[in-house]
Amino acid sequence: MTIAQGKISLDDWGCAYSPEFGDVYASKDGAYEQSRFVFLGGNRLPERWQGKAQFTIVENGFGLGTNFLTTLKAWREDPKRSGKLFYLAIEGFPLQGTDIKTFASSALRAEAEELAYKWPTVTPGVHRLTFDGGRVVLDLYFMPASAAAKKLPGAFDAFYPDGFSPKKNPEMWEPRLLKAICSHAKEDATLATWCVASAVRKAFNEAGFTIQKVPGFGHKSEMTVGRFEPKFKHRRSTAFLSTANEPQTAIVIGAGLAGSAVACELASRGVKVQVIDAGPVGASGASALRWGVVHAQPSGDDNQLFRLTRSGLEKLQEELSSYPELVRTSGLFQMARDEGELQKWQQWFAQSKPFAFPNDFLRLMSAEEAKSKIGLKPRLGGLWHEGAGIVAVAEWVRARLNRSGTSLLLNTRVGSLSKHDQKWQAKDAFRQIIAEADVVVVCCAAETANLLPGIELPLTRWKGRLSLLCDGALADLKGAVTGPGYAIHSPDSWIGVGATYESSDKQMSPQEAHLKNLSHLKDLFPQLSHADAAGFYEGFRCVAPDRLPVVGQVSATGDFQNASGIYVSCAMGSRGTVFNELAAKVIAAQMFNEPIPLEADLLRAIDPSRFLKKSR
Repeated sequence: MTIAQGKISLDDWGCAYSPEFGDVYASKDGAYEQSRFVFLGGNRLPERWQGKAQFTIVENGFGLGTNFLTTLKAWREDPKRSGKLFYLAIEGFPLQGTDIKTFASSALRAEAEELAYKWPTVTPGVHRLTFDGGRVVLDLYFMPASAAAKKLPGAFDAFYPDGFSPKKNPEMWEPRLLKAICSHAKEDATLATWCVASAVRKAFNEAGFTIQKVPGFGHKSEMTVGRFEPKFKHRRSTAFLSTANEPQTAIVIGAGLAGSAVACELASRGVKVQVIDAGPVGASGASALRWGVVHAQPSGDDNQLFRLTRSGLEKLQEELSSYPELVRTSGLFQMARDEGELQKWQQWFAQSKPFAFPNDFLRLMSAEEAKSKIGLKPRLGGLWHEGAGIVAVAEWVRARLNRSGTSLLLNTRVGSLSKHDQKWQAKDAFRQIIAEADVVVVCCAAETANLLPGIELPLTRWKGRLSLLCDGALADLKGAVTGPGYAIHSPDSWIGVGATYESSDKQMSPQEAHLKNLSHLKDLFPQLSHADAAGFYEGFRCVAPDRLPVVGQVSATGDFQNASGIYVSCAMGSRGTVFNELAAKVIAAQMFNEPIPLEADLLRAIDPSRFLKKSR
């Protein structure tokens, strides 16, 4: 999946113009005025969102963001506005944030500057931006519309079809595409567009919308409006709608990276959260790591892991901005393992494979350039990950738990889960009730499977040991470097090199583990001839067979038929720092029946039920 950087110029009348499509971005009669008349007026907004807990809009063709900015402005000015506003926008030729600000209508100047400030790095995928304390959520689908139509999760209340003219950009108005998007319509959903092409109106009608032509805006005499009134229920559409009530209370089992992220996300929504952990303090398991690396995992084919780690890193960066003292994300160097890997990476950039990497995301870097960044010259060149770096893991987990205001119960092991009178009960080994709540989220690594009777989660434990080096070793290194293993020199002079990957039935001796880690150090920096170990940090990674995390609502099966209201977040392997925040947002969105900030195929890839389907 690729995207192209959008281009913009001015036409002879001074209107924003697309050279690729030979069309203007908005009506010459006024972009803001057109948006209010056609898209808000045609969808009967703000009237239709008033009094609702949430309202969802989908737009095909984001462009300069005029429709979103107009909608945002109208929502803010409406005293009867919905509790939340979700706006999902598809754009295959995204512009730069500076373009949003430069070409904005004067009436939208303040909103445009805010959007430009939050504008994400232009890479394929779903980018979530939040406004007004999270009450307005913008999900930008940077991908071709044909791909986005297959990846949209959830259902919408209103649809803004706003691509360039069908004659200039026919793919945006292709009937199959429009029908695919319309299959996500809720009952009584509406649509409105300036386009009145007969093929477009026919496609909407066949998708279940009652269509009308009504007076248009400015020089256009007519426009199209519609209401979703299908003769037959769309199975795909109704499957998106949940009848579950929003939870008021929650139990989170596990006070590590995954559990703290879920607890904070739910607490921010007003849920009363009880966190339970067997350890004496938060982050007492694998999350006890003093410092850990955070970065995306690139691939030439834009595989699921690359897409998930990109999304996870972006969600994480926003969260970490609240803890500046515990993070250093000014960049991270990834050295090539050998000349062959370096040449492969060079080919990616030469061929824009899998897409053209923006400099503010990923770029090639020579060994000499890397030295200027990290203080030591690595053996080979490699990749510079802008916005990646290191985080003080254990301290961050504990700070989040403290700041969230959740209740924390330590030195307590949950032995079983059961449901009684619509409440989940966590019980100890003697079947005594520890806590009860509307929902429960299990975040206790490989032990997660033990709490889900009748559900087979094939989780394994892999021991990892990081050699802690004495003062003076790696004194010149700034931050971290990865490649064959990784090395960290933190701001508080914590120095670690690692890490081993040991199966449960094949453990290394301490000496073997240290020698393995030092071999990584010599691969990275051959000039370092000696380093003494002061000890180890060790923990157990939880891993699924496909090396992807296990996140989301558990499906009823076998002995666990009454599974409604139980969720899991585990199997993050050595990437818990990258995945934990994304996992928490996915789970919260499922609980509250909100649009999920992840493409539908990636959601399926991490769903716990993927193992159940394979076993049938």
